Amino acid sequence: MKKAILTLLVVCFAGAVTAQNIEFRMGDKTNGKAYSPKMIHLAEGMQEGEVLVVEPVLKAVSGPLTNPVKAVKVRLCDMEWNDAESVTIADTKGDMIREVFRLDNRLHLLLSHEAKNTLVLRHLAFDAKTLDIVSDNALVNATMQKGDEGYIWTATSPNGQYHGVVYAVWGKKGGSSAVAILYDKDMNKLWEQPLEFSDIHQILVCNNGTISTLQPGTIDGNNDVTAFRINVANADGEKHGEYVLDADVSDVALMTCERNKVLAVALEGKGGYGFLRIGTLGNRSYTGLWGLLFDLDSKKIAVANRHAFTDDDIRLFLNADAGEKMLSHKVDYVRLLDRCTTPQGGAALYQRTWKVETRNAKTGMTMSETVHSVGILMVQADMNGELTINRIPQRNQNASWPDVGADIFSYNGKVFVLTNESKHETDEYTPDRPAQRSKSLLMANSALSLYWFTPDGQGAKKVVEKEHKAILNTPVFAGNNGRFYLLAGAMKPSMGILTIPQ
Repeated sequence: MKKAILTLLVVCFAGAVTAQNIEFRMGDKTNGKAYSPKMIHLAEGMQEGEVLVVEPVLKAVSGPLTNPVKAVKVRLCDMEWNDAESVTIADTKGDMIREVFRLDNRLHLLLSHEAKNTLVLRHLAFDAKTLDIVSDNALVNATMQKGDEGYIWTATSPNGQYHGVVYAVWGKKGGSSAVAILYDKDMNKLWEQPLEFSDIHQILVCNNGTISTLQPGTIDGNNDVTAFRINVANADGEKHGEYVLDADVSDVALMTCERNKVLAVALEGKGGYGFLRIGTLGNRSYTGLWGLLFDLDSKKIAVANRHAFTDDDIRLFLNADAGEKMLSHKVDYVRLLDRCTTPQGGAALYQRTWKVETRNAKTGMTMSETVHSVGILMVQADMNGELTINRIPQRNQNASWPDVGADIFSYNGKVFVLTNESKHETDEYTPDRPAQRSKSLLMANSALSLYWFTPDGQGAKKVVEKEHKAILNTPVFAGNNGRFYLLAGAMKPSMGILTIPQ
């Protein structure tokens, strides 16, 4: 555990992309051994129809405190999971798959491992045709004293030109350290910088070769204000700053960094917290969003732009009818779902999600649970801190975790959101109409829909799959020429390729 020091207008056209020229193809065969699809990473193969898959080999049954990874496996297969080549990597028990990408004829893989008193980040490169290992080395091999804690973060720049690593060690008897390292697209080391702050929640690598980190927290237990610690490192050195916002925010999304200015979006609320305002516990009510621009040269928050939730926003989170009067401008169970960097700044998704459990009155044991996902609010932020809000109606429920989420990514100047909804929905983007609910309480709405938005908030959509169950199981992995790879399905995932015209 990381230690804390800080106590709209409806439109049918959105640029050149149209519903008619977006394609989605889904394989017929499922992967019955993909017990946890979100742990699987995909990369485009060198030949058409080939997919490089990096997946953990998991124990079928494991306890909540037991690492379920027996090994890590690399596969070269087609859309039906038929292997042309496969290899199980030695010495990968308990490893976490961090980054996977292909460059030319090399598949690159980053694996992290927290061994006893050691923090390791391992880089392997494979021949993308034969899966022969061509290099295998440790990027991080930090020795810790007994009782120390450590963690590794990795990220890739949006343009794929840079790969960043940050690792921190917190001493049992006090003291801590953190280091940022940047690599080029071939994983050649460019620079290494020590960081001032080791309390880190998230990191970001930008197209300019900058690594940024952010940590939210409180000051002396005052929940009416929010404190931030920020590091920024590049080839010239590092800068850092501590900032205080006179507002109660959580679920912060780090967006981008330009000219020593860091852009973020945060969710405003009131009430109980989870760990350091990262996730929530208790009765917390949410009232709006903030666009924040931190200036590391002046050591000030240059922009603090608040968007209070409107009637339309609250109706979205309640899936209420258009025009229905809202008695309150606050709502519960909202969380940060996903974020991405854009040419203008960044974009983030906030979704309302909660779980309902049915318990046996005599034993107290859980008999069943249903996870509800209602409404997605998408916010774009530019480097002036200006916010553009779009609403994506959603009304899903699933028999158990995982919940039904969404993935956001930037492509050709637009922001795309892939999510699930009813197969009876249309290709018309109707943000003010409630979403249709699944008729089954055991399976979420399983049609797959793609939404896209211009920087000024014009939106459009297409239902890309409605005949097969296509619940989104993974993030979207970018290939070449507008091809994006993902796993979707029901209980077991199938391979999917989404093609967006350039």
